[in-house]
This record gives sequence, C-alpha cells and structure tokens, in this order.
Amino acid sequence: MAKKVFVFCPNDSITGGPDALHQMVFYLNKSGLNAEIVYFAFSSKHHYSVPEPYKIYVSSFLTENLVVDSSDAIVILPESAVTKLKLFKNAKVFIWWLSVDNNINRSSFFWKLYYFATLPARVVVNWDYYRNRFSEAIVKTIQAKTYSFEHEFTNVDHICASHYAYDFVSRKSSKKVSLCIEPISKHFLEKYYKDKTSLSLSKRSDIILYNPKKCEAFVQQLAAFASDLTFEPLIGLSQEQLIEKYKKAKLYVDFGPFPGAERIPKEAVLFGCSIITGRRGASNFYGDVPIPDEYKFADYQNQKEQIVKKIREILADYDKKNCDFNVYRETVLNLEQNFEKSLKENFQ
Repeated sequence: MAKKVFVFCPNDSITGGPDALHQMVFYLNKSGLNAEIVYFAFSSKHHYSVPEPYKIYVSSFLTENLVVDSSDAIVILPESAVTKLKLFKNAKVFIWWLSVDNNINRSSFFWKLYYFATLPARVVVNWDYYRNRFSEAIVKTIQAKTYSFEHEFTNVDHICASHYAYDFVSRKSSKKVSLCIEPISKHFLEKYYKDKTSLSLSKRSDIILYNPKKCEAFVQQLAAFASDLTFEPLIGLSQEQLIEKYKKAKLYVDFGPFPGAERIPKEAVLFGCSIITGRRGASNFYGDVPIPDEYKFADYQNQKEQIVKKIREILADYDKKNCDFNVYRETVLNLEQNFEKSLKENFQ
C-alpha cells in the first residue's frame, strides 16, 4: 500500500470537478489510506485556502511544490491537469476523467480561437466569474492540453467518473481503465437522509427547473413555444436554496452538454424531480442517466413539440410519472457505496 495519495485540484475553484476531487480525498482517508488535496494555480494568484464548501471533506492541503516524486506515492490528476504528468516519473499516476469533452474539445486550437473571439461576450454573461478569475481563465485556456493516448507513460493508468468517459478512454487506451464515479456532494446526501421521510410528492408546483449555464437559449425557445409553462433557472443559489427548489418543483430539464455524469440532475432526481435530457455526452449513456428513453431527446432542437408534450404529461400526472425515475434515484443512492468499493480496488 502506498504511503501517500496526492489528489491534485485547481486552487480556489468551486465547481463540480473540484468538489469531486475533495470527495476523493475524503473517501480515500475514510477507507484507511493517507490522502491529501494538492492545490495548483493557473494564474499568479498564490493565496491558498480550503474553500468553505469543501471544509466538510478536508481540513488541510498541500501545494504542488511539496509533492515528492517517489515510488511509494500515488498521484491523482484530473484530466484537465495532464500537463502535470511530466513532473512524475517514479510515482504511480492515475488520470481521473471527470470530463471527456473539456479535455478533448477545449484543448484544440480551434476551440481556443473561438474562446478568445467570444471572450468579451463571455465576460458580460459570466461577470461574477470573470471579475475574480480573468487571468486564471486566460492561462487555463492557453495551457489546456489534449491527453496523448499514442504516447502514454508506463506509470499512468486511468479511472473514469462516468460510463461515457469509461467508454471513450477504454477505446483509446491500452492501459488499465476503471470506473470510479463519485457520489453527490456529502451535504446533499446528508440532507436527503435527514428529510427523506418528509419529502412530499403531492405539494409540488408546475415548475420546470433548468441550468441557464448549459441550455439557456433552447429553454427560452421552449418557453416561447409554450408560454403557459413556467421555467425557473438555477443560478446564484446556495446548497440549501438549491435543495428547496428541488423539493418544490416537478421537473428538471437539461439539454446542454454532459461532459461527465453531471451533478445537478442527480441532486434534482434524488429530491423528487422528474428528468428530461438530450442525448449529448454522458446523457446518452444509461449508466450515467438511467431514465427511460422516452425522456431523452437526441434531436431536441427539432423536437420542441414532442418535448413540450412530454413536459405536460409529467406535470399533469406527476405522481405516476415520477415512478419512472426510481431507478435513477437508487443509482444515485448507491454511488457512495460503489465509490468506496472502487477506491479499495484501485488503491489498496
């Protein structure tokens, strides 16, 4: 057994990926291993601290300059940090594929060209993000590098946070590839187990939740097509506020990209929402989004009428239709146990 496991994570970032990386450290330590979160910066900003939402997972951290490349160490890198591979010749390295699309697409020359051409609009739309992270976002985009399956290092194996990633990496790599899908955030799990006996399926509103960062334009098209429907964006909310939204709504829709298994649909379905998606990325894989095919729309841009019809069916007969999502809920609840099992299989 390795003396130490180092899990690399971008500094001062609060998104789904960093949440998963902090969870990895928490569950590795829970399983009896000795794991540390290791922060690295994309910019010249060197103020390091554990973000408040992640203090439930870790109480301390290291910076990358403190990690020693030794044969008794394990290093876990998110796929967004494959440029760090050159630092490790002796340690055993696992690339954790939290996303496929972000590594393959966003590291290409044409994506970078598109990114900088649309940067002014991005700053306007996501001002809250860019006002504090402008230089970091620029450096991160410039440094983005596609992982080379043609020139893999002998000390590298792969773990995947979705069936979508597992399918992709397995087809590309000759190295060992394992599933390692993290559970939803600890706060949401604890809240669910505390409130599950009081979760109401009968006192819900005909509200359709969505993530505006993923499918704002298309949802606005749906809203124009069916003006009587109420679509409510999930933006600028605390974890407690998100839970309250989930508990009161009947439906969550997501027609955006699924570079990984995505956390918001998991949270929403667990707290009682029905789910409708497209078939992009991980949403096309039953293992990642285990809902009946009738709730997934491959050609959603040209299926507004069918989507609205399905939405109306769910809203009108919520109690019955909601049973169609029980498999998804059970899958979400089993993630923690399966994650702990996969960690033992890979790291012990």
